[in-house]
Amino acid sequence: MKTYFTALCLSLLAFTTAHADIKTVEQNLKNNFPEIPVKSVTQSPVKDIYEVYMGGRIVYTNDDAKYFFVGNLIDLKAQKNITEEREQVLTRIDVKKLPLNQAIKQVKGNGKRTIYLFSDPDCPYCQKLEHELLKVENVTIYLFLYPISSLHPNAGQIAEQIWCSKDQYQAWQDYLLNKKLPQKTATCTTPIDKNIQLAKTLGVDGTPTFFLKDGSRISGARPSNEIELLLKAIQ
Repeated sequence: MKTYFTALCLSLLAFTTAHADIKTVEQNLKNNFPEIPVKSVTQSPVKDIYEVYMGGRIVYTNDDAKYFFVGNLIDLKAQKNITEEREQVLTRIDVKKLPLNQAIKQVKGNGKRTIYLFSDPDCPYCQKLEHELLKVENVTIYLFLYPISSLHPNAGQIAEQIWCSKDQYQAWQDYLLNKKLPQKTATCTTPIDKNIQLAKTLGVDGTPTFFLKDGSRISGARPSNEIELLLKAIQ
């Protein structure tokens, strides 16, 4: 009984100390960087190193919160990118709230799996992702046209032409895969401005970014085999 009581006291002490250390880090962050909103501070798997989620990204620091490690924390033995996994948790959204009427819908095969994609027609990484998506079957893609005009001045006009096309997704693929400009059509009402605002609300600041059925966020172009693994993981 004495041994159990001693172990219990040590566990409680460790928990209290960890909690106090997180509070210290939070306070030091406020003191050192009052202009940066911090969303969360948690203990990382590395002793005395803390995960800080701020400014839409994960960084790592110690108790002093003066210096930061920026990059990926890797569990080499388990072959896991811990930072990426945590980012997916912290940036998860409720996909049921997405306005699907603002997206182009494409069903491939049985369409049982779902991808919600924010993409810019003139983004080279978006074009790379589109090539990879050709190899992914049995998926429904909701494509939110999201031109970033500050990077691609003509993307807004191209996106409008794609939306106003008779076969929207075919026009999208023709342009991204084959550089075939959409046929000029009469102007129509598009949701592109709403998509840009939606992207800002969701913290989507780069393309391509896509979300899976569970709301997890994937940034950047991924090879088809990796996309398959991501889709299978949430089935």
